[in-house]
Amino acid sequence: SSSSNNSSCFFFVGSYRSNQVSGDHAIFHFMDSARSAGVPVTKISLEGLTPRDINAMVSDALCMFPRICEPLSNIVFQKTKGNPYFVLEFVRTLRDKSLLQFSTQKMTWIWDEGRINSMDITSNVLYLLSRKMSGLSENVQLALKVAACFGIKIKKSVVEYLSASLDYSNIQSGLEQVVAEGFMIVVGTSYFKFVHDKVREAAYSLIPNSEKKKYHYHVGISLYLAAKGNIVDDIVFSIAGQINHGMGFPTVRNPELWLDLAKLNEMAAAKAVDSSDYGAARSYVNAALPLLPKNHWKNHYDLSLRLYFLLAKSSHWCGDLEKASDVLQTILGESQHTFDKLNAYHLFVLILHDGGETAEAYRTLFEVLSQLGESIPAKLSPTETNKMYKTTANMLTGLTEESLLGMKMMDRTSQFRLKFYNSIAVVANMPRGDMVPFFACRMVQLTLESQTICKYSLMGLVQYAAIGCGHNNFEVIQEACRIGKLAMAALKKFDSHTDIIPRLFFIYYALVASYLEPVHSCAANLLRGFECGLACGDSSSAFFNAVHHIRISLIAGTPLPILLKKTEYFLEVVTSHGNTMVKTHLLLHRDTILTLMGKGSDNYSAVQDDPMEAYDPRKPTAPLYHYHKSIRAFWLGHCERGHHFFEKLTVPGLVDDVVNWRMREHRKFFSLYHGINSFGIIKPTSDQRLKETPINILEGLKISAAVSRWNFHNKACLLAAEVYSYKGNHQEAKVNYAAAITSARCSNFIHEQGLACERAGFHYKKIDQLAEAYGFFNQAKQCYAEWGSQLKVDSVTRQLESIQIKA
Repeated sequence: SSSSNNSSCFFFVGSYRSNQVSGDHAIFHFMDSARSAGVPVTKISLEGLTPRDINAMVSDALCMFPRICEPLSNIVFQKTKGNPYFVLEFVRTLRDKSLLQFSTQKMTWIWDEGRINSMDITSNVLYLLSRKMSGLSENVQLALKVAACFGIKIKKSVVEYLSASLDYSNIQSGLEQVVAEGFMIVVGTSYFKFVHDKVREAAYSLIPNSEKKKYHYHVGISLYLAAKGNIVDDIVFSIAGQINHGMGFPTVRNPELWLDLAKLNEMAAAKAVDSSDYGAARSYVNAALPLLPKNHWKNHYDLSLRLYFLLAKSSHWCGDLEKASDVLQTILGESQHTFDKLNAYHLFVLILHDGGETAEAYRTLFEVLSQLGESIPAKLSPTETNKMYKTTANMLTGLTEESLLGMKMMDRTSQFRLKFYNSIAVVANMPRGDMVPFFACRMVQLTLESQTICKYSLMGLVQYAAIGCGHNNFEVIQEACRIGKLAMAALKKFDSHTDIIPRLFFIYYALVASYLEPVHSCAANLLRGFECGLACGDSSSAFFNAVHHIRISLIAGTPLPILLKKTEYFLEVVTSHGNTMVKTHLLLHRDTILTLMGKGSDNYSAVQDDPMEAYDPRKPTAPLYHYHKSIRAFWLGHCERGHHFFEKLTVPGLVDDVVNWRMREHRKFFSLYHGINSFGIIKPTSDQRLKETPINILEGLKISAAVSRWNFHNKACLLAAEVYSYKGNHQEAKVNYAAAITSARCSNFIHEQGLACERAGFHYKKIDQLAEAYGFFNQAKQCYAEWGSQLKVDSVTRQLESIQIKA
C-alpha cells in the first residue's frame, strides 16, 4: 500500500511449482478466499519449453537452420525436460567439454550426438552443477557451502559477521567469485541469492551428509560468537536456525553454552511471535527447553516463565490444545506470585472457552477477578442490573473523544482487572448472559472512576454499547451507538496494540455497527477482524469474527454458494485449531445455507434435536439452536414450526430491558420473518397476543429503521405491506410493497428484494390480479436465482405454474 496517496490497494504476487504442491495447499485456499471476497485473481501457468521452443533457441544461438540442429535440440530436451535454466546450463556444459564446438574448417557448429546421449547425468543438471562447483577453488567452494546452509539466500549482514571470524574471514571475496561464476546474484544491498534452487541444492551437496549437522553448528556458533553482545534482530533467526540444525551432532554438547543458547532461542521465539509465525516460535522454544538445567525453575525463574508461556501460546495457536493446557498447568504450579500466573490464566480460559467448557472458563475467571480484589455477585436481580446500567449511563453523559483521549494510562493491576472482565464478559454470553451487563458496566465504571484508561477500557465501552443496542428505546439505542463510535475513535490512542482489534471488531461490527453502517460493510470488517486475529495470534477472537462474518453476510444477502465456500474454509481452519465452540456455530450456519440452497435436509449436524434443550431457554446453545430452526422453517414455508421457534426467541421480557440481551442482534434482523410468518397461522379464533405479534414487531422495526434506514427501512415497509394486505387496505399495501422492493434493491438485499416481490405476488394473486402477480413472482424468481437459493426458485416456479394453469 502507499501512504503518500492514501491508497488502500495491494498487489500480491505468489508463485509455486505445480509438481511440489497438492490441491489442499494454502495458496489455493488463499486464491479461493480472494475470489469469494470479490478480489480479481489471475492465474498464469508457466510451462517448460517445448522441443520446438528449444529448437528455435538453439537454432538462433548457433545461427543454423532449425532442421539441421533439431537432433541436438531433441537431446537437450530429453536431458532437461524443458527447464529454461537447465537448458542454458546443459548447453554451456556441452561447450565446456568440447562436445559442442565451432569448426573453423567447416565454419559451422558441430557436436557429437553419441557422446552427448551417453552422458551420465540425471533428468536435470544437478550432477553437472556439482561437477562444475567441485572444480572451483577451495575458498569459492567454502562460500557456496556456507551460503547453501542458509537456504536460497544469505543476508549481507550475516556475511559481515562471519567475515569477522577466523574460519570465514574470506567469505566475502568467495561470494563475489560465486557471483562472477553465475551461481548467485546480488539483490540490492540486502543479500546474495542463488539463481535457482537446484543451484543451491548442488552447492549443499558439496557438504557430505555425515558432516551436515556439524557444518551447520560450526557456522551458527561462529556467527553467534561474532555477533555476541550486539545481536541484531535481523540475524537472530539465522543464528538460532544454524545452531539448532546442528544440535544433534554428538560432539557439540557444551554445558557452558547451553544457557546462552536457550536465551538465544527465547529471543528468536519472541520475535517469531511478533511476526505471527507461531510454528517457528514453537520450534525455537522446543530447542531451548532441553538446554535448561534441571533446577531451572529455581535458578532461572524468569527465563523459565517466559519460555513456558511462549510454548503454551504457540501451541495454542498451532491447535495443540492439550499441550498448551499441560504447559499452562506447569506455569500455574511453578509460579511464585499471583501476577506471574495472570497471563497463564488468561490463555487457559481461552482454551476452555474454545473447547466449549464455558462453565469452567467462567468459574476460573470469577476466581481470578476475586484474587484481584473484585467483588462479583453470584447473581443480580433484573432491577439491580437495570439500575447499574442507568448509573453507568449517567456517568457516560458528556463523555467526549477529547476527554477519553486525555485520560492518563491505567496502572498494571487495574489493566489486568479490565482484561479479565473483558474475557468474562465474552465467556458469560453462553452460560451467564444475564451477568454480561454487570461486567460491561463495571469495566466502564473502573475507567471513569479512576479517570485512567487502557486498551481494555475500549472493550468495556463497546460491550456496554452492544448491550444498549438490544434495547427497544430509540434514545437508548442512539446513545449506545454514540458510545460505540467513541470507543472506536479512541482506538488511535492504542494504534500499536493490534492485539485488541480482533475482539473489538467482533463485538462492535457484529453487535453495534449494524445501526450505524450498512451490514455489508460490517461483514467486510468482520473478515478483517478474522484476518487480524490470525495475524496477531488471537485465534479465539479471529474465529468469532468468522462466525459473525458468515451470520452478517447471510443477513446481507451474500450469494449462498460464495457463503458456503467461505463457511467450509472457516470450518477447516477452526477444526485444525480444535475450537469446538466456533465449530458448532459454523456447522449450524452451513446446514442453514445448504437448506436455503435446496441441498440440505434440515437435519442439524451440529446440535441434536434435544427436547430438553428445545424447551429450556437457559441451555447455553438453545438460543442458537432456535435461531437456525426458525430461519430454516420460515424459508421452507413451515409456518407452525417457524412460529414455535420464533416464540422461543421472543418469550415475554426477553428483550424489553438490558438483562435478557443475548438474542438482541438476531431478533432485530429475524423479526421481519417472524412478523410475516405470523400471518400464516393467524385465524379468526387466534388469541389476541398472536394477532398483535406483527403489529408489535412492526413498531420495533420502525425504531430500527429510524436509526439505520439502510439496514431496516425495507423490512419495515414489507411488514407494513403485509399488515395492510391482511387488513384489506390494498392501496396502502401496494405502496408499501413497492417501497420495500425499491429499498431492498437500493440496499443490495437481493434475498429480501426477492421476498418482497414474492409477498407482493401473493397479495396480487389473493385479490385476483393475476398478471401483476405473475410479474412479481417472476421478479422474485430472478432475485432468488441470483441469491443462489434453488429452494426458493422451485417454490416460486410452482406459483408461476399455478397462475399459468388458471389463466
